[in-house]
Amino acid sequence: MKLVIEYYEQIMLHFLQNPVEHQLYAGQQLSKKLIEKDVTPEEILSIHFSAMKQHGFTLSSDWEKSFQFLMEIMVSFGMAYQERQSLRLKKKQLESEIKMATSMQKNLYPHDFDHSFHDLDIGFISTPAREMSGDFYYFVHHADHKLGILIADIVGKGIPAALCMSMIKYAIDTLENDAKPVHLILDHINRLIIKNADPSLFVTMFYAIYDPATSIFSYSSAGHEPALYFNKRLGSYTDLNTKGLILGVDSSMVYSEEQIQLSSGDFLVLYTDGVTEQKDSHLPDDNSIIREALATIDEILPVQDIVQQMYQYIIDKKDYRLDDDHTIVMVRKK
Repeated sequence: MKLVIEYYEQIMLHFLQNPVEHQLYAGQQLSKKLIEKDVTPEEILSIHFSAMKQHGFTLSSDWEKSFQFLMEIMVSFGMAYQERQSLRLKKKQLESEIKMATSMQKNLYPHDFDHSFHDLDIGFISTPAREMSGDFYYFVHHADHKLGILIADIVGKGIPAALCMSMIKYAIDTLENDAKPVHLILDHINRLIIKNADPSLFVTMFYAIYDPATSIFSYSSAGHEPALYFNKRLGSYTDLNTKGLILGVDSSMVYSEEQIQLSSGDFLVLYTDGVTEQKDSHLPDDNSIIREALATIDEILPVQDIVQQMYQYIIDKKDYRLDDDHTIVMVRKK
């Protein structure tokens, strides 16, 4: 610090004797070193004032009083500045952590569908409202060549939700080639969340298992939005739901299971509540907006194209307002 003070005095005196540009530049460079050493604005004023007196530069009484006034201002200014710098550093660290967590979260989602299930066409889309999403979808192979399909909404956002999502993903991965029925899978995940997740987090989930040998679609729900089922032969829609409390609340909860048999042309739409939620509207938050979207789309298109067009229709209707995460998974029997 002593060397810094001496250098300050030196360049200040040189400037007073010969006020040229390069002396000002030297002062600018010194200011960077003062910041590095956490020298406060009031300390710089004190150094300046002392140097002036020490080298015989006299100030009038009014000038001295004005310096004292300025010193008091700089004390408050310096404290506020340091607090602001600290907050900026914390914000930068938090942004870095969120960026890393977002990147990790993206790796949790399946980027494509395993087309070994030749009798199904599947499409999906998931758009977060902010950097990180609370929505999750996943596919897994179960025993006897069955396909597990999951869609979930984690009530709670940010890094804790991403960690919970990661836990769910790896829990499902451990059930690969497992023969558990769908309702017991929800039982398993429910107890896992209660035991390991942040107590403030809750999860809604719709889980289904498709058996290509019988075309039976078994499903169970933990407080999630009902899947929309279209029966091609009848030309009718049905909401698929089972009673079940959201995950992470009651470890004794027993989930129920239902089944339907799919025929060629039948399809299901799984979605999160952000898709159907209509802010500032008197309309109910049911899946009528999905049915409207499907009525505008050519059903012979590949399912991924249908999902993209469905999403675009919904976003257009909402004037591109993403108040919540939007996730859609569509499954069609070929």
